Amino acid sequence: MTSNRNQDRLEVGETVPKLSLRQLTYFLATANHESVLRASETLNVSSASISTAIAQMEEFLQVQLFVRRHARGLVLTSAGQDLAAHARNILLHAREIESVAQRDPYKAIGRINIGCLSTIAPYLIPLVLKEVAEKHPAIQLRWREDKHEALLDALHGGGFDLIIVYDYDIPTTLHVAPLRSMPVQVVLPASHPLAHSQTCSLKDLVGEPMVLLDHPRTRDYFLSLFGSRGLSPMVAHRTESFEMVRSLVANGFGYALLNFVPPYDVEGHGKLVSRPLAELERPQNLVLGRLYRFRAPRLVDELFKLISAAVQKLQVSAD
Repeated sequence: MTSNRNQDRLEVGETVPKLSLRQLTYFLATANHESVLRASETLNVSSASISTAIAQMEEFLQVQLFVRRHARGLVLTSAGQDLAAHARNILLHAREIESVAQRDPYKAIGRINIGCLSTIAPYLIPLVLKEVAEKHPAIQLRWREDKHEALLDALHGGGFDLIIVYDYDIPTTLHVAPLRSMPVQVVLPASHPLAHSQTCSLKDLVGEPMVLLDHPRTRDYFLSLFGSRGLSPMVAHRTESFEMVRSLVANGFGYALLNFVPPYDVEGHGKLVSRPLAELERPQNLVLGRLYRFRAPRLVDELFKLISAAVQKLQVSAD
């Protein structure tokens, strides 16, 4: 009997994780700030404690987690990126466990990092922050805006828990939940003859100057709409700036294709209208993406509800 009890204790002891939540927290803070000093200031612990924790992790895992870059500071290695994704998910679940003593209504607690497309972030993120502050004030929401491919890379590298993107070129590693349909629209100056139409055809546009939003995947997608029909647009202007696209169109320098067209009313710069694209076979959707390999904690489910509510408040077209 005693022997079996000792064996049980041995087996339990052998399953105790060698890495602690504290070490994972120190590691993630350093990854987020790319600096031990800034991580220590954020966590209010000594730099030596963080450096020791990272050294212990590297020794145990037998991998290098960071490399030093003069311009950026500490940058994650490929092994560090993989660990960051796992660590972020583990800490989300740990914070979920801390909230089990609460009684309904459920109040989410924890920090979550979210990435959002730069074209839509200025209009959506403030609405999301309001929803979070009202419904779940204990959620610490950290956000960053970027382009489609950068958001995907950061999600895979552990920089984000969730990203808000359009559902084109989505890798199989992602689970996506639809937020709202965002079909492609033709954006025109209010004075354009086609502005009076209910819809616009690509054939109507090929002879018109185009203002192209020159983000890699966005550009390729819009141009492919023409190419799949044997058409070639006349690109007059290219810009990476969403606001520049809207300004050029409002001032009469061409039309544009966009999924999201908030109202534009700048004195002396004209106005915009947007019309549905007639040939669109499958409308694009704005989606919330996360990595398939991790189970989503309840915190993510709650945040999805808040983001969905905020998205529904967006005015997505100009008229």
